[in-house]
Amino acid sequence: MCSAIGGMLLVRRSVTLSTLESHNQVAGFIYSVVGVVYAVLLAFIAIVVWQQHTSVQTQVEQEANQLGDLYRNAQVFPEEVRTRLQNQIRAYSRIVVEKEWPAMAKGETSADGWAAFNQLWRAYQQVEPRNGHESLWYAKSVDRLDELGDYRRLRLLSNRAAVPALMWVVLLATGIITIGFSFFFGAQNTYAQALMIGALSATIALVLFLIWALNHPFAGLVRVEPAAFHQLWNIIDQWAQQ
Repeated sequence: MCSAIGGMLLVRRSVTLSTLESHNQVAGFIYSVVGVVYAVLLAFIAIVVWQQHTSVQTQVEQEANQLGDLYRNAQVFPEEVRTRLQNQIRAYSRIVVEKEWPAMAKGETSADGWAAFNQLWRAYQQVEPRNGHESLWYAKSVDRLDELGDYRRLRLLSNRAAVPALMWVVLLATGIITIGFSFFFGAQNTYAQALMIGALSATIALVLFLIWALNHPFAGLVRVEPAAFHQLWNIIDQWAQQ
């Protein structure tokens, strides 16, 4: 904001007020086009990153939901099988939160997370239903396990920037052009023009900051937290006490 005001004052010292005023009408038409184009671009990118953020949050919740269904469905199996499956579900959810989440915050993946997921798969592959009732619940559990894998891969694929580097170049360049164009309007009151330019630059900077904060779902200032997994642990503890 200070740089924008400083740029305006520099132009006012270099160009006479009468010269700036003589171009106000033509510059106004051009600036309105530039401003609208940049506003649409900025709003579009902000909506895209926000939608991605909410989508990732939903995927995380669905992943936790599949684990909850698997844990509940395991209750129909014999005690030995049920204990093995439920322990693997607990172990997988713990590794996701305690090891995979910090790794995703760094833009990485966790080998322990994949190992825990594969162990969970192997645990289900070793199940041998004894009757039709168990076969029905086993088939439902395998479907949940497939969906769990889908949501897991979606979560890992979402751990990347929503706005590519080239788009950042465009956003910053057009923002500088939009703010810089406002320097060439002639206003009788210099302080009023400085205030308007300061407000404009602050607005653009705040929106760009919001986009930056939401750009990395698991590493930004407004990051997706594993709250759904914490809730899952509370529900599992309640089930275990029943």
